[in-house]
Formats: sequence, C-alpha cells, structure tokens
Amino acid sequence: MTERRDIGWRLENWAHCVGAGDHKPGISRLGKDLDRMRKDVEGSSSPSDDRRRVDKADADCIERAMRTLETNHRMMLYWCYIRALPPEVVCRKMRIPHHPATEFVKQFRAAQRAVELTAQQGSDDER
Repeated sequence: MTERRDIGWRLENWAHCVGAGDHKPGISRLGKDLDRMRKDVEGSSSPSDDRRRVDKADADCIERAMRTLETNHRMMLYWCYIRALPPEVVCRKMRIPHHPATEFVKQFRAAQRAVELTAQQGSDDER
C-alpha cells in the first residue's frame, strides 16, 4: 500500500508533471508560502527535499481525479498550482471575495479535499 501523502505535495508533483515541458521540478510561489508558514509554526528551517522529487504515477492518479472534479475546484487548483498565481489574482479570476482572506483559504482547501477524495476513491477502485 502506498503511504498517504500530503495533498499539497501531490498537487505540486502533478503541476510539475502536467505543466510546460521545460518546467523543472521546484516549488511554486504558493508552495513556497505554505512551506514558509509551516516552518514558522514548526520552528523548522530545513528545506523540504520531498517536494523536489517527481512521482509520475501519482501525478497520473491526480490527473485522472482532476477530470471528474467540478469546474470551480478544477480551476482553483489550476490557477494555484499550474499557473502559480498569487491568491489575490486567483480571487479575481474566480470571482471570490478578496476579503476576508479566509474565503480564499476555505475554497482552496475545499478544492484540495475534493481532489484528494476523488483520487483516493479512484485508487480504491483499482484494487
């Protein structure tokens, strides 16, 4: 059984695999911000090497799950991970209120949960 991974890492991995052909593995602007916030909370300063590894099989699983998501969730993840746009731009494109910021976070996390559940159901169906 594959270990359960953080959905943020899985979506970063997916973005690296489905993004432009010359896109090199790294961390998007959103990923950097999330890592920085995590490090501030945990008091850690070591870089996350796991975020730089590419897992094509897992990216394919996420891609299959993306195809079944509702449009708003799919577009939220596209703007945040593939295009790596800042939250204020994503809010404008998605017509999400800029204030309070919790509205963006709520919808962003809902999209992450939706793709995670869909990917999990897909992998359970394959067994």
